[in-house]
Amino acid sequence: MEYEENFEKSFMRRTLSLISEYEGSLDATLLVNCLLGLLVLPKETFIAQLPDVDFESLADWGVEPTSIREVGRCSDGHQHNPTLKQLIRRLRNAVAHFRVKPIHRDEQVHGFTFRDQNGFHAKLSLTEMKTLVVKLATHLEAQA
Repeated sequence: MEYEENFEKSFMRRTLSLISEYEGSLDATLLVNCLLGLLVLPKETFIAQLPDVDFESLADWGVEPTSIREVGRCSDGHQHNPTLKQLIRRLRNAVAHFRVKPIHRDEQVHGFTFRDQNGFHAKLSLTEMKTLVVKLATHLEAQA
């Protein structure tokens, strides 16, 4: 199968298809892989186009504000402003630098912990991750 001329749009559409059509036992791995692709590949062109959603509205993107344990600090030591853009940037750093660990319960993966070197710490359930991946892919596809 070949990509469409607009690679970015095609990539987002295929990511949405993967998430919505997959019915296997590796759903947690698939979510991390899709999140990696959505956070790292379009960073330079699309992440800046994300809306400035405040911290209290993160649930609209699938992430409960209580899942963000620490928002992290800027390089100058100030605490980050917790917004959707900041969340995406911090998740990108955590995934790109493999600072991701599974959260186990009853011998099943129920979510992942994400950390970055600036103090960011989040614990996202698989449900939160799936909703975020779908919302992010849908938004980025519309921007492509």
